[in-house]
Amino acid sequence: MTSSQPSSLVRACRGLKVLAALGLAASLLACGGGRQAPPMSVHDFGPAPLAAAGPAVNVEVRLSPWLDSTAVHYRLAYEDATRLGAYSQSRWAAPAGQLLGQRLRQQVGRGGGGCLLRLEVEEFAQVFDAPATSRGVLQGRMTLWDKQRKLLAERSFSAEKPAQSADARGGVAALIEAADASGKEAVLWLSGLERENRLPACR
Repeated sequence: MTSSQPSSLVRACRGLKVLAALGLAASLLACGGGRQAPPMSVHDFGPAPLAAAGPAVNVEVRLSPWLDSTAVHYRLAYEDATRLGAYSQSRWAAPAGQLLGQRLRQQVGRGGGGCLLRLEVEEFAQVFDAPATSRGVLQGRMTLWDKQRKLLAERSFSAEKPAQSADARGGVAALIEAADASGKEAVLWLSGLERENRLPACR
């Protein structure tokens, strides 16, 4: 009996160590959910819309610095509308200003004119009015400049489209729809100025 006690104690201690190690591993899996983080979703604006006939202008888009990144932004307006958040597992394929500029050039359809159409974007985010209700919001100001960069006309613009789901996927789709609506608004505005013969400097 006496000679067997040390080996029994050793086996018991080893068993306790194994149990402790298994318990630690289980705790780590519980904290991490036992799953790897989902892959990053990267979004662009998808296929280009049909270009509308309008005056030939060059296009420039400027976003507020805190918006001009690859982050997909959102606001929880029902809690604090001043807080700008960003999805951790979704992003734009390029800075938002580049994607918006590309989309607008696709919609205007013709470049190379003497005038410059500039969109100064002050808001480009998915806004949640309630936990399950959100919309894509694009707001700012359009300005038109002649060859000497003299201001010809300006107006504010705002486009809001409902999101079909309360997540990044829904927000991205709604923001793209808002961008397309703003592009159509820009084309209609330019066409109206042309009909009023207010764009001779653009020819």
